[in-house]
Amino acid sequence: MAITEDQVYEKVPVNDVISENEETQIPSYGYGIRHVQAIILFICMLVGYMARTHLGVTIVAMTSVIAHEKPGLNMTVMEANGTGLNITDALDFNITSAGSEIFILNSSSEGSIWNVYRTYDWSKPIHDLILGAFFVGYCIAMFPTGMICQRFGGKLPLQISLLINGIVTLATPSVAVWGGWKAVYCCRVIQGLSQAGLYPSAHSLLAKWVPVSEKATISSFVYTGTLLGTVIAFQIAGLLASTAAGWPSIFWITGALCIATCLMLTVFGAASPDLHKTISEDEKNYILGKIDDGVKKKAAKAPWKHIFTSIPVWSTFVTHTAAGICFVFLFTQIPSYMHYILGFNVKDSGLLSSLPYIASSIANIAFGVFFDFCINRGYLSTKNARRVCSSLAAWGPAVCLVSVSFTHNSGLAVFLLIMAVGLTAGIHSGWMVNYIDLSPNFSGSLIATGNTFSTIGITLLPVLVSNVVIDVYDRHQWRIVLFVMATITSVCNAVFVIFMSADKQPWDQIDDEENVAVEKSTEITVEKNEPERNVLNMDR
Repeated sequence: MAITEDQVYEKVPVNDVISENEETQIPSYGYGIRHVQAIILFICMLVGYMARTHLGVTIVAMTSVIAHEKPGLNMTVMEANGTGLNITDALDFNITSAGSEIFILNSSSEGSIWNVYRTYDWSKPIHDLILGAFFVGYCIAMFPTGMICQRFGGKLPLQISLLINGIVTLATPSVAVWGGWKAVYCCRVIQGLSQAGLYPSAHSLLAKWVPVSEKATISSFVYTGTLLGTVIAFQIAGLLASTAAGWPSIFWITGALCIATCLMLTVFGAASPDLHKTISEDEKNYILGKIDDGVKKKAAKAPWKHIFTSIPVWSTFVTHTAAGICFVFLFTQIPSYMHYILGFNVKDSGLLSSLPYIASSIANIAFGVFFDFCINRGYLSTKNARRVCSSLAAWGPAVCLVSVSFTHNSGLAVFLLIMAVGLTAGIHSGWMVNYIDLSPNFSGSLIATGNTFSTIGITLLPVLVSNVVIDVYDRHQWRIVLFVMATITSVCNAVFVIFMSADKQPWDQIDDEENVAVEKSTEITVEKNEPERNVLNMDR
């Protein structure tokens, strides 16, 4: 018997079909578990950066120049109990030499190899080697760590990173007694290897937990932890080094914080909303409904051929590399410029040296909230918002660098430095979150690849500076370097502005063979079980 068109429409409720075909409107959801996860990630980034950056201050407290001073000078060294002792009373001390290192020990504890309260005579080149050792491990492990994050998600690599950093940091004072600067160098390499997973892990977790409408706000908040971690590390290291606890306490406290944060992440963190035990269904639907469609619950192989032939991805890699070089230049070289050219010592005030990073932390959150507001209200498209943020983070510091090269006023130079570092905060609402825009499924792999290129550029930065700035008191040589840095960051950002995209790329949906088979099986089942609806769809 033939089925008429009216009979078909009677069998399939029209209202149900319309409701299924219409775009689902998921109501907004207030504060919830995703914000708890953001706070946990913020603490992880903060503590990770404390473990990374404190050595810049701690190594000063660890070392002594006594071997290079003339006998009879009125100097003070540190006893095992942390109290000061005048060098004229050095009869109670033994100074033992071992190669390029000199240990100043209290005679009462000379026989103990576990006495960590000692100072070392390490030259400036050795300082630089130790401080640069972190980036050796960081560069080596960055790309493989991105693959690990892609395979196992973001939580496990972040746990491993914090745990290894905690153990190594706790052990460093004792390891230094046993192996000297070479042992400390190895510790820093291990820290770099483990912390290579910090950004890829955080990005992978953000891609799972952050709805599209809150992408810039929550991402900016999480990455503010890196800036505050640097500020806190500098301040705490200076304070602890001057107490009776001495410089070893800096390592012990930082290491304990890493392990405590790892435990916190283990207990309260989750790799995705689906794996969280107490999240409400409403919030889960809000996150998964507003997050970019197609985020897989199962890991797939990264489509490297498509990634490395994608112009928007390469535009992000380019500006990522330039931004990394510019930030490290601001962090390491501008204070030297101010000291040698302007005669201003930033280290005279711990608060003053921290002001650029405090300003950057405030600007970071402000950028995220403001540009998410503009996107959600329709004042700016996502694409233009990313362009504006990245441009502020690149062209703003470029103008400041050029201006610094012409000013003779120390106060104005400090203001320009604060502005330069503060504006770099735009990267977290710009090209950095653009990785998630392009590919929520493979954002961890993308940022790991970009970090690899950036780290290679950072390792070449000292070569550029040392070959141009032969005389640190020559303003014209410094001006050349400042102009080169401004040009690099400006041109690379222009590439991003022209070729970037905020659309999810087609290759983000590429499935592996198993997923394709599952999808085909599902399609066949649906076709068999719903013949009436298929007839209706064919008629339409």
